[in-house]
Amino acid sequence: MKHSEHVNQSGHLDVGNGHCLYWEDWGNPSAITFFSFHGGPGEYFNDSHKALFDPQKHRVIFHDQRGCGRSTPFASTENNTTQHLLTDIEKLREHLAIESAHVVGGSWGSALALLYAIAYPQRVRSLIIRGVYLLRDFEDNWVNEGYPRYQFPQEWERFISLVPEESRTSGVDIMQYYANQMRSDDPEIAHKHAVEWTTWEYCLCSLEYDPAANRKEITQDPNTLAVSLLETHYFLNKCFVEPNPVLSNIDRIKHIPCQIVQGRFDMCTPAVSAWDLHNAYGDNSTLTWVNTGHIGSEPAMLAALQKAVLTVGNS
Repeated sequence: MKHSEHVNQSGHLDVGNGHCLYWEDWGNPSAITFFSFHGGPGEYFNDSHKALFDPQKHRVIFHDQRGCGRSTPFASTENNTTQHLLTDIEKLREHLAIESAHVVGGSWGSALALLYAIAYPQRVRSLIIRGVYLLRDFEDNWVNEGYPRYQFPQEWERFISLVPEESRTSGVDIMQYYANQMRSDDPEIAHKHAVEWTTWEYCLCSLEYDPAANRKEITQDPNTLAVSLLETHYFLNKCFVEPNPVLSNIDRIKHIPCQIVQGRFDMCTPAVSAWDLHNAYGDNSTLTWVNTGHIGSEPAMLAALQKAVLTVGNS
């Protein structure tokens, strides 16, 4: 099935500060409505996100976040914060005259979904999230200080080999070094470090890890530098949020049903975050463990997410 065939309308929405969001209204206009938030920061939506849904049973609003994908200006970090992203979603909701919707998000999109619900609880009918990221310091340190190196020692050695010894004192220093290099005026230096940054991240994501294939894809993907620039922009600024912004505000959204789907072997967003969220959320949440990694399109994860979506559709 070509998911692009089911687009009802699409366009660019001017959200201010020189930014225009690309969006699509997909599926059955008369069906139950979802908003879908992609990961990153810096990624964009594609057919893998649409695969969760049935175009006959669901209406889904997709958009590329500021600086991402088909939104303009591409890869821009100017006026690009979490607060901007949340108000952008509201502007898109108002533009499409949608009163409320179910919200789906994975990885960075899970954080955005939870923060959107906290900021606008009356607009969220339920949540479905996977690859849970709660915007806690330890979750960022997990990747940037290389705790998964015990599973991926060769990949960590390659990643860290580009960083001078004096810049290896903390995960922040390592990330800052990469961020500086990726902003180099020399395009070869910028691209080289973006590729290495993304290569380290990729190895943490899938049980079907294929180093050679991943390396080829990353090297040839024109979006690699943009994703790396936006990720470091957000993470070096602690995603522009207060410490522990989800769990400290969890009481604002406990009345909203939440389905959590987590890869048990996710090395990118550690599974303990899904567990902590479920325990804090209480009886109005469910937690489904799946024997996968981080990627939402892995067959077992996709099946679990499709089941969660259909549960909402039948409620």
